[in-house]
Amino acid sequence: MSDDSWENEEEDSYSDDTSLDLEEVDDENDESTLPLVPTLLEEYQAWAQAIQAASNKLRKKEKSLAIESQKAQTVESTVVRAQLLVSNLYLFPKGTTSAMVPDWDRGGEEIRVTLDPQYDSASAEADALFAQARKVKRGSKILEPMIAETASAIQFLEDTSLDLESARTNEIDIDEGRLNLVKDRLIRSVRQTGLQIPDLQTGRMGGSQHGQQQRSKSKTSRRSNGNAQPELGSPASNVRKLTSPSGCTVWVGRNRRGNEYLSLTLARQNDVWMHSRGCPGAHVIVQNRRGGPTPTEEDFQFAADIAIFYSDLRTEARAPVSAAEPKHLLKPRGAPLGAIKVREEWRTFFGRPDQVPDELKEAREQSGLSDEYRQEDKAKHRRRTRQAAEEEKARRRRKEKN
Repeated sequence: MSDDSWENEEEDSYSDDTSLDLEEVDDENDESTLPLVPTLLEEYQAWAQAIQAASNKLRKKEKSLAIESQKAQTVESTVVRAQLLVSNLYLFPKGTTSAMVPDWDRGGEEIRVTLDPQYDSASAEADALFAQARKVKRGSKILEPMIAETASAIQFLEDTSLDLESARTNEIDIDEGRLNLVKDRLIRSVRQTGLQIPDLQTGRMGGSQHGQQQRSKSKTSRRSNGNAQPELGSPASNVRKLTSPSGCTVWVGRNRRGNEYLSLTLARQNDVWMHSRGCPGAHVIVQNRRGGPTPTEEDFQFAADIAIFYSDLRTEARAPVSAAEPKHLLKPRGAPLGAIKVREEWRTFFGRPDQVPDELKEAREQSGLSDEYRQEDKAKHRRRTRQAAEEEKARRRRKEKN
């Protein structure tokens, strides 16, 4: 119901009583139908409360970011333990919960390593630790700017609060011009500070009408835009889209969920599926659709390079890639997420991870997936451990003979 209809109902509710003079009727209408205009003092107090609420929220955020920053500083110890487990997997047969292992960071000194009981094996714990380290390192890349932005927003609100206090000349008088300047500054900073603009009619906090309209338009635009980014958490958000040299679309799975969506849902009859042979890696689809460009050998090589780059063989100079038609992909019953069986292989390519575009290499560096997780590092640790074990056995044999 509109304000006009409400006012008309109020006016109709008065009886035509000639005993009331005109002045009394006007006074009654003023009290019952006209909105109350907040005083400058009430407006001043509402904005002061809004600043305080936004400051409290930002300080909580600052504490949370500081905690996350401290976690990021412990990532090195997580990586060391994971590498130690990977290098000594043979010392943890099924059922073993602890073992003495050589620590090559300490010159081969033997230390006791006890497995975390929440994992079934040393391999499972190592995989979990590597995943945890990658996640923390990715998060640490964005922590620093977020901490700086939060500190800047807090400082802005503190300065603006002082300016607002200067608008109060005494206990009841407010400088309206200075108050309006502070209000304008706060409204412009809503995106930075998260401040909720007070609604002086209801006494509630809420964003500005202009800001709400802009957000509504933005949501409508995203829904109507066919090129909009997929919704976060949807299957489509777990794949990345690249373009081959001749303009073909190349899809790459970001994780197990993305791999399964790409191979079993997105792939079509004439597309080409690729995957690094014999090791974990991303599923890759070279799209070949009616009306689009036909993939060339250069496009297939591009996709093969991508498949090795996003696999555990990315440190190799050259590695094999299996290619198949999507109709030959099968999801075995009971297989884990992302596990696909290839019934018939089409061709074998050899991927060269160093040939992928530079922007992909830079993105990998920024994501926190650095060289400390390379396969060759793990192999080097394994070789050292085996050598030490063989030397120890030889020493014992010599001792027994003597």
